[in-house]
Amino acid sequence: MRRSPRRLTSDCTPREDTVIVRMAEPEAGILLELLFQRYPHAEWATFARFGWRQAGETLVLTLAAIDAPRDGDLDPRVPHVAIDEAYTLRTALAADAHPLAIGVIHSHPSGCEPEPSSIDDDMDAYYARYYADFAPGRPYVSLIASHVDDELVMSGRIWWQGAWLGARRIIAERRPLRTWTLRAAGHIDAPLRSRTARLTAAFGEAAEHQLRSATVAVIGAGGTGSAAIEVLARAGVGHLIIVDPDRVDDSNLERLHGSTLHDAEQQTPKARVAARHVASIDPTCRVTAVIGALPQADIVHAVIQADVAIGCTDQQHSRLALADLTVRYLVQSIDCGVMLEGRDGAVRGQIVQLIRSLPADPCPYCREMIDSVRVTQELMSPEDRAARRAAAGEAQSRGESGSPYWHDLPQLNTVGYLTTMAGAVAAGYAIGWITDRFTTPFARLQMNLVAPFLDVTDADGIPDPTCACRRSRGWADQGAADAFITAPAHWPPPQWVSKRHR
Repeated sequence: MRRSPRRLTSDCTPREDTVIVRMAEPEAGILLELLFQRYPHAEWATFARFGWRQAGETLVLTLAAIDAPRDGDLDPRVPHVAIDEAYTLRTALAADAHPLAIGVIHSHPSGCEPEPSSIDDDMDAYYARYYADFAPGRPYVSLIASHVDDELVMSGRIWWQGAWLGARRIIAERRPLRTWTLRAAGHIDAPLRSRTARLTAAFGEAAEHQLRSATVAVIGAGGTGSAAIEVLARAGVGHLIIVDPDRVDDSNLERLHGSTLHDAEQQTPKARVAARHVASIDPTCRVTAVIGALPQADIVHAVIQADVAIGCTDQQHSRLALADLTVRYLVQSIDCGVMLEGRDGAVRGQIVQLIRSLPADPCPYCREMIDSVRVTQELMSPEDRAARRAAAGEAQSRGESGSPYWHDLPQLNTVGYLTTMAGAVAAGYAIGWITDRFTTPFARLQMNLVAPFLDVTDADGIPDPTCACRRSRGWADQGAADAFITAPAHWPPPQWVSKRHR
C-alpha cells in the first residue's frame, strides 16, 4: 500500500478526536463524484459550508452546501490540489451572506491513505488563519477522502477555538465509510461473537464491529421504544441513547419490556427501566439515559451524536422535534407507531406505521401529518390545560362551542404485541442502515394486521418547496430560525439516569 507523505507539524496535529462530521444525500453523492473525477492518479478539491453545534465536549459539523470549483479555480496541470486565489477570495467574501463554517475537502490518489501531506499541512495552516479574518468565531474544516483497499475512507481535522481537533466519526448517509483518525486509535471492545454468532453469520464479521461502534438514539422508552431498545442491545450495538419523560404505571406493564410490578408501584422512570434492562442483556453496552424530552438543549446535544435515531412516541411535538434534528443536523431516523381500531369488542384495524425520515425526505409538515392544535395543546402547562378545559366547559354551558378553547384528543389504543412488532422492525431497519446490509424499501409504510394481505401501503409524499425543511437542511444551529419547535419554559430540566455521551 502506498502511503501519503506525512509531516504533521505541531501546529496542525489534532489535540483530540472530538468532532463528528455528517453528510446527507444528495450532497454526499455530489461531493464524492466531484472529488474523485481525476481518480485514480490525481487529486481534486472543493470548498464547502458546514453548520455546527458544540454539544458538550463534541463539535458536530453538518455539510450544508458545496461551493464547487469553476473553470480555472483549480490547476489541472498538477497532480495535487492547487487552488487559485480568486476561488479562495470568492468563498471568503461569500461568508458575509451566511453564518456557516467554511472548509476544504479534497481527495488523495488511489491507495493513498488520507493522511495530510506537507502540502496539506501548509494549506490548512494558511486557511485556518485566512478564514478567521473573514468568518471569525466559526470552525475551519479540512477533510480528506481516499479509497484504501477498495474501501472509502475519510479523515478530518478542524481548527476551532484556537486548537486543531480530529474527526472522531465521519458519517455519510447510507454509505459505507470508514473514519481514518489522525491520532492513535482508542480501545475497541472485545467481540461478542458467542452471543451474536447468528447475526454475524448472516451479515458478516464487519457488521459486528459496525454495530459495536455505533450509537443509536431511541426517543420514547414505552412499549414501542422498549422493544426497539431490547433488539438493539441484543444485536450488540455499542451505545444507546434513551430519552423518555414519563414514569411506569399499571397500564404500561402489558407492553413495557423490562418492567415489573414494582416499577408500577414505585412509578419508576421509563428511562431507568430501559437502562436497567439493557444492563441485564449486555453490561458492556454504554447507555445514556435521560428523563426528559426533545428538544431540550442537553438532550439535543446527546441525540445529534447518534448514527441513527428511532422515534417511538405518540406525541406530535416529539415527532416534530426529531424531524428537526433530521433536517438541521442530518440525523437519519425512523419514526414508528401503532394504533388499534375497534369498539364493543370488535377489532377492525391493527395498524403499524413506519416512516423513513432522511434529510431530503418530506418533513412531517410536508406529509401533512401535523395537527397544529394538537401540538399546541401537548406543549401547554398543566395549568394552561386546566384553564382551557374550564373555559370550554363554560362556553358549552352557555350553548356555545368549546372548540376555540379546547379540543379533546383521542387516546390511541394499543397492545403489547403491536408495539413489540413495530419497535422490533424499526430497530431492524436501523441495524440495516448501520451495517449497510439493507435499507428501508419504503417512505411511509402502513399495514393493517387484520386486513387481507395486511393492506400494505406506501405513501411517499412530495416536499413542499416553501417549507422550512427545504431551507435549513444541514444548517445545524445556524438554521435555528427555521426550527420546527422549541422546548417550553415550564418543562422540568432533564434528569440523567446515566450519562455517557461526550
